[in-house]
Amino acid sequence: MNLAQLGAALLALPALASSATLHSASQPLPIAQVVNLSKSGTSPEQVIQRIKTSRTTFALRGSDFAKLKAAGVPDPVLDYLQQSFVDDLDMLTRYWMLGDNLGGCSFCYPQPVDLSTMQSGYAHVKATPPGRYAAGKPPGTPDWVPYPPSGSTAVRLSVSQIVDMARRGMSEAKLVQRIRTAQLTDVIGVGGLTAIRSHPAAGLGGAELARLKEQGVPNRALDALQGRFLAAFIEAERLRYQNLGKGPMR
Repeated sequence: MNLAQLGAALLALPALASSATLHSASQPLPIAQVVNLSKSGTSPEQVIQRIKTSRTTFALRGSDFAKLKAAGVPDPVLDYLQQSFVDDLDMLTRYWMLGDNLGGCSFCYPQPVDLSTMQSGYAHVKATPPGRYAAGKPPGTPDWVPYPPSGSTAVRLSVSQIVDMARRGMSEAKLVQRIRTAQLTDVIGVGGLTAIRSHPAAGLGGAELARLKEQGVPNRALDALQGRFLAAFIEAERLRYQNLGKGPMR
């Protein structure tokens, strides 16, 4: 190799490194790595930073948080996983309302998860492709989120009431039906619907969902609670973006 060729090769190195970085960033972090890092004694802050660096969000059901906690994932990481999921749904709702989208970039959306196999990602878990048009809901919203909300009644239901009903022996089927048709309280709009903020607050945290399992709430009820919470959250954010620039909401 002569000097000219050596110089050209050296000049190409930064571009190659940049390309490799971009390619790496396009690969979602597997959920199994989150579990393995937690089990290895990695601090919660380091695990969270690893997830942030990978720009991965996981579409976790309510019962998934208890399963992750049982697998060794600490509370701060559980809360981060839920908050990042909520942040992404906020972004997807904003894009949906303002006419923008992420196209077919599957790694840009919350990744589907199957904790029974410790698999995640659209290449490994069966889920509707995120770029496929879905009438009446933000693209990328998980299939199991019942949006738009339907069957809602005037009955208001709090998380503490759900725990109480589970402890009093209400059947799982009846508890699930009660959650699916109720209006959840104290978990939506906790930061204020018209408040100026960089990220919406997750009114139902990942660690809280894990604790509900310990308090006797069954898995199907936790899944229904997460689905109902996320559906109500999307609807609240839809209204917020719809009313941007129109003065105070009435």
